[in-house]
Amino acid sequence: MHAKAFFPNRGWLALLLFVLLAALCGTGAFAQGAAGDPPGRVAQLNAFDGPVSFAPAGFDQWAGAVLNRPLTQGDRLWNDTGARSELHIGSTALRLDGQTSLAFSVLDDQTVQLALSQGSLIVRLRSLPPGQRFEVDTPNLAFTASQPGDYRLDVDPSDGTTRVTVRSGSAVVYGRNGASASLGARQQISFAGADLAQAAGQTAPALDPFDRWAEARDRAEDQSLAARHVSRDVIGYQQLDNYGDWESDPVYGTVWVPHVTVQDWAPYRVGHWASIAPWGWTWIDDEPWGFAPFHYGRWAQRGARWCWVPGASAAHPVYAPALVGFVGGSAGGVNFAIAVGGATQPGVAWFPLAPGEAWRPSYRASRAYLGRVNPFGGQYTPHNTANANNGYRYQHLPAAVTAVTAAAFSQGQHVRGSARPVAARELERARVVAPPTPTRDPRSVFGASRLTQAHPAPPAAAVDRRVVSHPAFSRGRAETLLRREALPGPSQRPELPRGGAAPNASHAPAMPVVRPPQASVPPSARERHEPPPRNAAMPPPRPEGAAPQDLRRPPARRPEQGQREQNTQRDSEARNEQAARAAQKQEQRAQQQHLHLQQEQQWQQRAQQARQPQAQRAQQEPPVRQAPRQAQRQQPAQAPRGAQAPENRDRHGGPRREEHRPGQDN
Repeated sequence: MHAKAFFPNRGWLALLLFVLLAALCGTGAFAQGAAGDPPGRVAQLNAFDGPVSFAPAGFDQWAGAVLNRPLTQGDRLWNDTGARSELHIGSTALRLDGQTSLAFSVLDDQTVQLALSQGSLIVRLRSLPPGQRFEVDTPNLAFTASQPGDYRLDVDPSDGTTRVTVRSGSAVVYGRNGASASLGARQQISFAGADLAQAAGQTAPALDPFDRWAEARDRAEDQSLAARHVSRDVIGYQQLDNYGDWESDPVYGTVWVPHVTVQDWAPYRVGHWASIAPWGWTWIDDEPWGFAPFHYGRWAQRGARWCWVPGASAAHPVYAPALVGFVGGSAGGVNFAIAVGGATQPGVAWFPLAPGEAWRPSYRASRAYLGRVNPFGGQYTPHNTANANNGYRYQHLPAAVTAVTAAAFSQGQHVRGSARPVAARELERARVVAPPTPTRDPRSVFGASRLTQAHPAPPAAAVDRRVVSHPAFSRGRAETLLRREALPGPSQRPELPRGGAAPNASHAPAMPVVRPPQASVPPSARERHEPPPRNAAMPPPRPEGAAPQDLRRPPARRPEQGQREQNTQRDSEARNEQAARAAQKQEQRAQQQHLHLQQEQQWQQRAQQARQPQAQRAQQEPPVRQAPRQAQRQQPAQAPRGAQAPENRDRHGGPRREEHRPGQDN
């Protein structure tokens, strides 16, 4: 491999030495990082089938799921009935079944903490390095993995239980009162309440369709060819096998060439931009393989084809929102003016970075972070773009530069349908500029097309349901709460379109609120911080000779009093759950009655439709046949004759009404 191809800038040596120094610090340096650096990993929604919705951090609105969208701390995901989805956090795979609600409580370089309020979750934990933590919080318990393995959690809100299944590995579960229990391989236990009360248990449970689907996905990952060339911590490597070929290049080493059928295709041209905190503008590609090649490595053009250069396999690859450079006009960093419909509009243009070119984030970051996110090397001058011009390979190449209007960019519109060509003479005058300022416009956060599509929303009970987290871990880390992401300004709903209501507003809850875990403050501890009621009984008088009571803190709570409060709380929870089930049954009965009423109305309509032809034929009967009948009705009634009378009389003694037969008209 030639050094000039990977390190074209003169200042690469200093950054290379820094990268080597960071590597010598080991995983501890990677785990700690600087306080202002964003996380080095995210969750990728790489596959889903059926109605799946998501709510970004800081918003109460739900929208249809987006393939390849990065999910981070504060985001929520909902699988509706019959849906399945798969996510990856590094080498860890998460599979969700239907009617499942999942939230990301904490997602950084050291911790993955999820909140599973209802539904089924299967976890394939490939690795758990020292200092790393993986936790799943449910309404009954906090699950923490002790080692790599295969785990499943099922939260049933109808009976208030959480079933934990350990296929391989080992785990520890924690209750709200500080109790804990260990689970080993091939073990399954159902827990009721929040005190780890075991409701049922068995060994080596049988597989169901959800388990078999997850096993098939695991086998495909185990046989992945891409895992031979990149680290399994590179999110999205699994999708590369079916959509491209691995080749050997004399300059770049091992490269991946995608199977592209789009005319004039270039990297970062088929997809859209989204404003995702804390990174800012993030590229979301439309291709099923479009995650790893756009957030790791670099792109290179070999002849007429583009190839992805992953570079050397890193122990801890760092996620980047988009490895591109932005270009604009030469006067004061003004962007392009793009002609649309005969009028010029402000535009935004970008190009992919080549191997060896350093990526400049729009946010401030430490030198250690910049060294990890730019493993190829390259010169970096923080917050200064003057020295970066004329130093990028694809900055002036029209086939590599993509441009759209500023409105299409900021509103998250699809680039493929709104891209505008840029002439070579304009690119010659273009200079590298800073990316546009992130916005909190809901269209830029969700993507403009997602807000107009029908999508299901989780029930309010699933969103408001509290979960249990590890007490010691919650007290030691303030960020274990289910918090909103650091978006500027207060949380808001997306703006309604003019002249109409929000799309599918009937499916969204009125005001879904993400509740924080409550295990960090047990009930007794919370009550100790509350003032006593006004009508509370006074303590008994102190006997003679007894030591004076310490007034700086309340008296110790008696064990029987705490047990009585726990029983009261359990009874209250049981009554609430019973009332919810009764309300659900009542709603089902109302639906059945409504269905029966609809069926009865349909039967009446059918009977009426069947009687209409007979009435029409009676009205069309010839007058000749009707005249004798009228004369007969005018004559007085005569006595019946012998046995003929019963033939003209009905069973009540009245005259028998003659029925019209279809054959009489002939």
